[in-house]
Amino acid sequence: MMSLIEKFMEQREMFETAYESGNWQNLRPFFAENVIYEVSNISFHCEVRGIDNFISGLKRATDGFDKLCKREINVGDYMIAQEGNKVLVHSVVRFARDDSPPIESGLWEIASYEDGLITRMIDVYDPGVAEQFSEWMGSWGEGLDPRYQDS
Repeated sequence: MMSLIEKFMEQREMFETAYESGNWQNLRPFFAENVIYEVSNISFHCEVRGIDNFISGLKRATDGFDKLCKREINVGDYMIAQEGNKVLVHSVVRFARDDSPPIESGLWEIASYEDGLITRMIDVYDPGVAEQFSEWMGSWGEGLDPRYQDS
C-alpha cells in the first residue's frame, strides 16, 4: 500500500503533466469531490470548494500567471513529511518575466487525506511576500492574473 507521501508525489507528478498538457481532469482521482483548497498570505488568497471549481481554478491561475512567466519550483531547501493524515511540503517557488527580477517565496503545502484522497489542500506563502508580490505585479505584472477565481 502506498504511503501518503508516495500518493502526494504521484499527484505532484500528475500536476506537472497536467501543467504541460493542459488536461487538468487527470488530477480528479487524487482529490475528493468536496475538496477545499486554500491559498494564504498572498494577494490572490482564496478558498475554493469542490473538485470542479478546484480544477477550473488551477487552469485559470496557471494560464493567467505561471505559463506567462518563467516558473521554478523547489529552488533551494525542500522538505516533505507526514503527520497523521497530513502531508506537509515546504519548497521555494520563483517566477520571473522577461527582464524582471525574480519574485520568490517559500511555500508550505499541507494536504489532508481521507480514504486515500486529498480533502483539503492549503498553500501558505512566506510572511511579507504579499507586499513584495504586489510591488512586483505593479512593475512587471501587466496582463498577468494569478487568481484561482473571480473576486
